[in-house]
Amino acid sequence: MSGDSEKIKGFLINPVETFQKQSGEHLGAAYRYYVVLLVLFSVLYGIVAIVMDMSVFNTTIASLSSIPGMEWAASLASFGNFAVSFDIFFIYVMFVISLFSIFISGLMLHCFVLLLGGEKGYSQTIKSMMYAYTPYLIFGWIPYVNIIAAIWMLALQVIGIRELQGIQTEHALLVVLLPVFLVLFGFLLFGIVIATFLSGFAGMLGFA
Repeated sequence: MSGDSEKIKGFLINPVETFQKQSGEHLGAAYRYYVVLLVLFSVLYGIVAIVMDMSVFNTTIASLSSIPGMEWAASLASFGNFAVSFDIFFIYVMFVISLFSIFISGLMLHCFVLLLGGEKGYSQTIKSMMYAYTPYLIFGWIPYVNIIAAIWMLALQVIGIRELQGIQTEHALLVVLLPVFLVLFGFLLFGIVIATFLSGFAGMLGFA
């Protein structure tokens, strides 16, 4: 774990040099590092999620039961254990998905690496992703701070792609941003499809 601590410190403080040091490292070592941080993140995120959800749950029940005629709402408190167990199940499912989805995401990202001149192999791309997750897995469980951690993660991804694939900074930036743009554009198209469907449905019913 001491080696992982040095990597964490390096990626957070001096990412360029740290990525350069990992260029010859085996993919298995990078994956073990990612999994260790993923376990830590899942535990901390789970604790925060359970505490916040139970606070909202109990506050909601107290507010409802204080309304005249809604005293029966206090009996909903018996579902507290269900709420906790559901949170634990959801976090476990997300943990398992994250164990495997990193490879699928890496493959998709590597398509853009190839498109923009990277020729050092899929393993370097996936390593850059695993290491770029460092700030998010360390700080992403903290509400509001997770937004900064996500942006930090994207910045590290650009640095990682540049250093491990040996391409220009602007090309590395495109590698990271193009998939984001495509996803956002896909959501926009989906929204247009739904809007036009609802418009047609409303017209069919005579509301348009």
